[in-house]
This record gives sequence, C-alpha cells and structure tokens, in this order.
Amino acid sequence: MAKDKETKRPVRGNMTTARRFKTLFQFSMIGLAFVLIFAVFYRCTVQKNRLDADDVEIIQFDTPADDAPVCVFETTMGTYKAVLYPDIVPDYCDFFTSLVNEGYYDDTYIFAVENGVYFMGGSKTDDGTNNDDTNTKNYERELSPKLWPFKGSLVAFGDEKGIIVKETLAGSRIMFVNSVEFTDEFKDELDNAGGNKKLVEAFKEHGGVPNFSQQYTVFGQVIDGMDVYDKICSAEVNDEKTKRPMNDIKFTKVYMTTYGEIKNDIGKADSSESQSDSSSAADESK
Repeated sequence: MAKDKETKRPVRGNMTTARRFKTLFQFSMIGLAFVLIFAVFYRCTVQKNRLDADDVEIIQFDTPADDAPVCVFETTMGTYKAVLYPDIVPDYCDFFTSLVNEGYYDDTYIFAVENGVYFMGGSKTDDGTNNDDTNTKNYERELSPKLWPFKGSLVAFGDEKGIIVKETLAGSRIMFVNSVEFTDEFKDELDNAGGNKKLVEAFKEHGGVPNFSQQYTVFGQVIDGMDVYDKICSAEVNDEKTKRPMNDIKFTKVYMTTYGEIKNDIGKADSSESQSDSSSAADESK
C-alpha cells in the first residue's frame, strides 16, 4: 500500500506494530510457556541443524575481541553501545550494519516501551507504522545456541509469516530486551523446566525474557550505558495499548565502531554521572 503523498499519512496494516508487541509481551508472561521453551528448545532446528541442549554456549557476557563490531546508539536520553555478532548472524548483521552506515537510524523513534521488559526502536514514525522511508526488507530468522534474549540483547523484528505456525522475520525495527521479574516462584519454574542448567543460571543471574528464546534473531548485546538503557525502558507511556512514550525518544545518531576503539571509554560516562551526583549532593549538604 502506498503512502498518501498529500497528507503524508503513514501506511498501516491490519495490526499495528505496537499491538503486536503488546500481544507478544502477554504471551511472554505465561509461566507454562517458559517451562515449554526450556523443555523443548533443543528440538528446534537452527539453519537446518539440530539444536541440542548440550550445544548451549553463553558468550554474550564475554569480553569482545578488539576487532568486534560495536554499534553506538546516541539517543535523546543518553548513549549506550552494543557489540554485534556477524560471525553467528551474518545475514542480518550485514543488513543492519549497512543501514547504520547509510544513516538510516539517525532521527528515528523509540516507539513502544513495555515498562522494564523491553523497548522498540528504529522506526521512521513515532508509532511504529511504515512510511515511504521505511526499509521493509525482511530476513529469515537466524537462530543460534550461542545467542539468547538476556537483558541488554538486541533482537531483530519484522513481519510475520505462516498461517498456523507464525514466525517473526528479521526486519529493520529493533527490540531491545530488558527483563521480566525473576521472582522466587519463577526461578523455581526455570529450575524445574528440564532444560540446560547453565542457560537457566545465566538467565537468573543476568535477567532477560526466557520465553523469547529461539523465537527471534538475537544479533547484539549491550556492553556500555546500561543506566541509559534502563532509563529508556522505564519511560512513561501515554497509552497502555500502544505503549508509545509520553515524550518523544529518538536515536539522534547511530554509528559503527569497534570494541578496541571504545573499550577504554566503557563505564566512564556512568562514573562521571555518579561523581556529578555526588558533588551535587555534597553542595546541597553544605
């Protein structure tokens, strides 16, 4: 469907992106689904190969190599950085990097926030709908036993395919995963699910949304600026149905670098803010 050239009205489908994310979150909170994910995830296929529980590898919290690609997200609420995994997710990382390098994500919107759990970004419109400038290309899912929806993970989100069994393809919009609440009851569910214990312990330690496991293309992990990331994920929304932020939140500039180029700066912004806060508190106490 083409965009109305005169009114500049964005193209809309039968279900808006924000509504899909709301439905997505509702399913993610069903306890039984968590159990099923861990009980049967090793039966899934990954690029036509069997994914066995013993293949699980936790790499997202390892120190990256100096030449590892890093994407820097400068937003109206601060900056965070994420390492990408092109060796594991080659097709989508190549697509995403090309969009970043052409400036596609500059001045795009964070258009949906599920408080504390995830936020959605990379839209040309503030409500997540398409317009003439939207890149609508989609890729098949690239799943791997090395990449999981931990807190701080970057997930590619696109159109759905399938009639009975639906799959979410990898498109230009990004879901930035934060975490569900890991209550004692929920931890017990995970412990009793019968999946890979190393993976269960990693979710309990780092947080995330286990029910997203092996459902979407995970292609990156935040390595710096988690305070900004958390702040965005707790932004107030003006509508519980659409999850649109009360105030516009935008990516002002998104660009590529390498871990070696930024590793000495990691944590410095957090440290500076803490020192500033401490100084302000000290001044007020005088």
